[in-house]
Amino acid sequence: MTIDLSTVEAIVRLAQQYGPFLFAVLFILIVTRTAHRYYKECNTRVAPAASEEEKRAYRFYFVVSIWSGIAVMVLSIIWWIYAQVAGTNIYQVAIVGLAPDESVLSQYYFKNVPRPTPPGMTSLHDDYFIIAQSEPFKIGDKFDFYYFKIPSNSPAPAAAVGISGKPIEIKYSGNKIDTFQISTDGDSVNLKVIANEPAAINNQLAVDTSISRDRQFASIKKSDQ
Repeated sequence: MTIDLSTVEAIVRLAQQYGPFLFAVLFILIVTRTAHRYYKECNTRVAPAASEEEKRAYRFYFVVSIWSGIAVMVLSIIWWIYAQVAGTNIYQVAIVGLAPDESVLSQYYFKNVPRPTPPGMTSLHDDYFIIAQSEPFKIGDKFDFYYFKIPSNSPAPAAAVGISGKPIEIKYSGNKIDTFQISTDGDSVNLKVIANEPAAINNQLAVDTSISRDRQFASIKKSDQ
């Protein structure tokens, strides 16, 4: 038996996107239609003719499959309503005022925003991170980041040239947005809170649809070991 991996991949993608809706549709198309076909064959069969007991059994199977299909469809609608009401919990971390040789990486959604700089001055940049999860955040939840000091002559990202990142731990304080600035003292890296925003997110990162997930996290973890 040969399995078409592209078909399996397409089904998995649909299941991830539609969840219980896909299960409800498949149940109705497969289980209910199969039950109907069995019941029809039982009633039209002449050699040998089906007994009344057999007809009642297939009729019961068909009726149960109909009501089960309705039930799973209703449950999928309830799930959709709950998912829309619950939504996704978002926490934004901004690390601002980074020098050209500084970089902060993580496993979260990431955007680098260069600052407008007058000619002749050092060009700074801000790094924004979005942490999204279905469960509500709790005060004290910890999130890991990695700070890199990149040599000016390095042609590649920090993780690619074997530079070990210094771990930074940020704890959730109850705000929707926290803004930090990094200071270094020898080998130690310190974070200073310079702003926080308990209201809804309304800044550049939230409205910009070009957020990208940093792809180097696996390499970072490997280089730290």
